[in-house]
Amino acid sequence: MSAPVDHSSRRAAVARTIAAAGHRHLLVSDLKNIRYLSGFTGSNAALLLGTDGTGTIVTDGRYDTQIRQQTASSPGLDIRITRDLFGELTRVAGEEGYAIEPGLPVGAARGLGDPEILAGAVESARLVKDDVELDALREAGHLADAVFTEFIAAGGIREGITEIEAAADLEHRLRSAGADGLSFDTILASGTNGAKPHAGVSRDVIVPGLVTVDFGVWLDGYASDQTRTVCVGEPDALARELYEIVHRSFRAGVETVRPGVGPFAVDKACRDVLDEAGYGKYFVHSTGHGVGLDVHEAPSASVRTDPAETLVAGETLTVEPGVYLPGKTGLRIENTYIVTAEGAESVNPSTTELQVV
Repeated sequence: MSAPVDHSSRRAAVARTIAAAGHRHLLVSDLKNIRYLSGFTGSNAALLLGTDGTGTIVTDGRYDTQIRQQTASSPGLDIRITRDLFGELTRVAGEEGYAIEPGLPVGAARGLGDPEILAGAVESARLVKDDVELDALREAGHLADAVFTEFIAAGGIREGITEIEAAADLEHRLRSAGADGLSFDTILASGTNGAKPHAGVSRDVIVPGLVTVDFGVWLDGYASDQTRTVCVGEPDALARELYEIVHRSFRAGVETVRPGVGPFAVDKACRDVLDEAGYGKYFVHSTGHGVGLDVHEAPSASVRTDPAETLVAGETLTVEPGVYLPGKTGLRIENTYIVTAEGAESVNPSTTELQVV
């Protein structure tokens, strides 16, 4: 049985950020942030969090039972059932008012009188995962990884079937293994489709050569994200060369992940290998991102990342270099890592060596 989540401590941490910014309350409208601070998972809610760490959470009548069950172990929340979420919280805040999150739609913000925006208050708390979150991330990653290993062993990727057929098989296996859902649309790209980083899946038939599979699941609210590239039939010289170079780039990035080192340095480590091999211009996306309640969240590892930013234990980061040759082929290798005191712990333990299927 997993340990209980300490939502009160989470709210207290965010409350300190609110106070430091000079506000009395923060109107939390992002549903992932509401889940993080309260445990409530409904699709319609808002939370007014004060500087004392207590809050008022509102939802509509559809979730009356659910919100009371999910927040029962989270003292310090006043539950209110209403259709007028923002109006109710405005009345609760009174003259003290509130700041809002940047994700609130412009129309809604104007309807509230254009209150000041406080960015990153909850997200900064979410950056370093607690033990409950880390266990959830491990469980999600291990589930997806084990299913993919079984999928490959069962011949899930083979010449002659379509990308859609293969992806549907993988997704069915993931759900059957207990995943709550897919954390993003699966990418399964064969042949020239592999040159498109976000190819999705098509009705094209899988052909000999590299096949990139980027996939992930939701499990208990937390995401997994990984990419494997396999080869249908024996790889030709170009496929072997590309895979060896991308794999070296991947390993260089992984070896850089540790506390005190910046995500910018992780990105640079990957790019330096590709640049030296002459393929740097074909690496067209960021090296990595955090994974948690969102499949893409802070931190970010890219050329645009502040070089002064550093990783700390408890953060997560993907390492996912790739090379994409227009009209020819492409590949990517990706694991999600937990930053530990010693370095990096993968939540996707299967091999990253090239597998021939």
